[in-house]
Amino acid sequence: MSKPLRIAIIGPAYPYRGGPAAVVGHLYHALSEHHWVQVFSFSRLYPRILFPGTRQEDISRQPIKPHPAERIIDSIGPRTWYRTARAIAAARPDVVLLDWYQPFFGLCYSEILRTLERLYPVPVVILAENVISHEARWLDWWLLRRTFRYASGFIAFSDAVAQRLRQLSAHRPVVRAHLPLFVTPDSAPVAWTPQAAKEKLGLSGKRVVLFFGYIRPYKGLATLIEAFARVEQPHAVLLIVGECYEDPERYQRLIAASGAADRIRWIAEYVPNEDVPLYYTAADLVVLPYHSGTQSGVQRIAFAFGKPVLVTDVGGLAEDVRQFGAGEVVPPRDSDALASTLTRMLAEPSLDRYIAGARTAAEHTRFERIVETIERLTAQLRAPSPG
Repeated sequence: MSKPLRIAIIGPAYPYRGGPAAVVGHLYHALSEHHWVQVFSFSRLYPRILFPGTRQEDISRQPIKPHPAERIIDSIGPRTWYRTARAIAAARPDVVLLDWYQPFFGLCYSEILRTLERLYPVPVVILAENVISHEARWLDWWLLRRTFRYASGFIAFSDAVAQRLRQLSAHRPVVRAHLPLFVTPDSAPVAWTPQAAKEKLGLSGKRVVLFFGYIRPYKGLATLIEAFARVEQPHAVLLIVGECYEDPERYQRLIAASGAADRIRWIAEYVPNEDVPLYYTAADLVVLPYHSGTQSGVQRIAFAFGKPVLVTDVGGLAEDVRQFGAGEVVPPRDSDALASTLTRMLAEPSLDRYIAGARTAAEHTRFERIVETIERLTAQLRAPSPG
């Protein structure tokens, strides 16, 4: 596209933590190389009573893609929704990009878009990290439809999400992109080797199975603990790294009763960005035993570090694993299949074939290509209608 675009992005942004804010940060940096970009973020993301974690803002010493953003949207403050619409209209963008991952925001997003449609009609592209929450209720569907009615087109981050959007989108265009590699070895403050990382964690000589990320029921950690207890590899360690968004005592009881408590280690905290490479470098493989899902930033980081993955066949988790040979796929909620596949993978002296697949997946699914996707889709949406 020869003429630079004026692009408005709506979504959580730094200093908020987590995948959606990282997506917005990567998007800002990729687009702003050639286009004018303004981010409209949140002054309040979740009300404290609704947030199960310890903090919403990033405390990392090394933030992921920091960038300017107007912190204007209060998720439960209607006056700010109309103020946001007016601010976007005043910026006169050629296209609005809205990061969608959680129906909770459907009310504020839909009111922003409804007001913007009246003030300054402009194509709206929804970047769908997910379609509906993993524990969806009727209210979630109502909020989704209320927002999606204002979408001109969609960008999906997995084939599974793209397929779902085509069922819901009433013939509006749906195109495919990939999530960023949120953290890479190049961004690490310390150039860890696997041996040094394991030594740092007190795991020298161990085969490390990594479960990474915040813990909720749909993530399937209970299934993984049950499966790992049946893996008869005395040098294998299950390393759980993540903050618990439910009752942690449930998992502590499961670990204590597993018979493998001496081979399971849980670092129950949100990990700052600069420490993420330590855990991924120490891992021999990364397991995503999800009961449901669409795609995963955890998996993308594993690819960036060339780590084999063992995933369940839900949503889009298996797509790149199968295409590039980056690991193995098992049915969800099947501890027997998970245990036998873990045992087989850990019995291999070298996981080189999976490592090569993970690196190929990282190279062939680059996030930066989303810039051309957005340019083409914007041109299509702004083109005059035939006749």
